[in-house]
Amino acid sequence: MKKISVLALAALMPVCGAIAGPGKTMNNGMMNNNQPAVWTVTEVMSLPDDTPVVMRGYITKNMGNDIFVFEDDSGTIMLEIDEEDWNGNTVRVDDIVTVYGNVDKGSNYTEIDVNSIVK
Repeated sequence: MKKISVLALAALMPVCGAIAGPGKTMNNGMMNNNQPAVWTVTEVMSLPDDTPVVMRGYITKNMGNDIFVFEDDSGTIMLEIDEEDWNGNTVRVDDIVTVYGNVDKGSNYTEIDVNSIVK
């Protein structure tokens, strides 16, 4: 039985590395130092739908209907932020924020469905 578990775990290791992305080493969604892996906009664009992500940057524009523009050094992406996901934060365009969410891919878009924001 232990051999089967070890083989199953070994088979999954390449998949975990692929999800972690280039230069990211993850363990249960955490970096080796127990900090969440922080993704750039460029990296997020190539991730599969529903991948959990943490991003650090700026919310630069309110597009209306809970859609906001997020920017980091690598580019921009749209965020969908529901009222409760702000956690009482008031964010200005020059505030650095950490965004926790999931990749939402459609046929012609990629955005982040935000779960929470930390200022």
